[in-house]
Amino acid sequence: MNRVKKLVALLVALVMILSCSAVLAFAAKKTPSKYDYNKDGKVIYTVLGDSIAAGYSMPGFYEASKWDAAWPIVPGTYPDLVGKALKADKTYQDAHIGLRSTDLRYLLCEDFAGDIAVGWRVPTTDNYRTVDYEGLAKVRKQYYNHIKKADVITLNIGINDLTIPSGIMDNVQQENALLLQAFWGDMLGTAYKLADNYIYMAQVSTLLIGFYRNYISNFNAIVTKIREINPNAKLLVIGYYNAAQDAFVKGALPVDIGALVTPFIDLFNSHAAGAAAGNGYTYVKMEHIDTLFCDPTSPGYLNDNHPTALGHQQMADIIMAAINA
Repeated sequence: MNRVKKLVALLVALVMILSCSAVLAFAAKKTPSKYDYNKDGKVIYTVLGDSIAAGYSMPGFYEASKWDAAWPIVPGTYPDLVGKALKADKTYQDAHIGLRSTDLRYLLCEDFAGDIAVGWRVPTTDNYRTVDYEGLAKVRKQYYNHIKKADVITLNIGINDLTIPSGIMDNVQQENALLLQAFWGDMLGTAYKLADNYIYMAQVSTLLIGFYRNYISNFNAIVTKIREINPNAKLLVIGYYNAAQDAFVKGALPVDIGALVTPFIDLFNSHAAGAAAGNGYTYVKMEHIDTLFCDPTSPGYLNDNHPTALGHQQMADIIMAAINA
């Protein structure tokens, strides 16, 4: 009898152990994410871009003294919000302030020589003038790694080709102090004076068209390189919003700043949108984003085109809608 009881007790214990093991195994099983495009059991989000994606002007942003591929994610920025919406296991924040399309192409493409200004925006040896090629190689390796691992990639690049016009500085700053002030100081405060001077406005337009042509070449190379490194990720190209769309300057000759800027913004957006179908990415149109430029309570009023916290939320919502479409 005792032997029977012991046998029954042993069988019950064995059943309980097996049941617990089955429950634990079931509980540990992770539901596959629809955003796991690489099918490796985790979701990686990689952010490529400039100061908008990096979170410049948002609380918590700081510019690190050391140039790395990845910087900290600023809370409340669209990379932070999108990463959380994706339930990403890891978000690589590879966006940096001041990056032009030329700079990002230089960081990604080993066969691209760049221009005289790349030393200001990549690892350098002497205070932003000479490229640190050893540091560049390390950063490039990190970029490749983050792109290769990614399930979702957002690319937000090109607007600095317009707003940081080094060509304008090189060509006309010695001839026209007002133009220098317009781009690097109180832009809107002197814009109407510049508009009166049709010679310089024509020169600006010519130079900006040149920047646009460079952008097309750079953008195409960047997208091709990303797809070469990772053909499977969901790649989204973020369109450009016009922060000055409602800006209007009164003066001797009233100037609708938004109307002046819109044609150039439209050129950039038209190329990015038109090239999407044949290049394996989704173009994400951005319109009416809330910015510091149009916020009278901000120190950046009429001088800072970066999104507010609301603007970042708007961008995140639009991006997630595009991912889920």
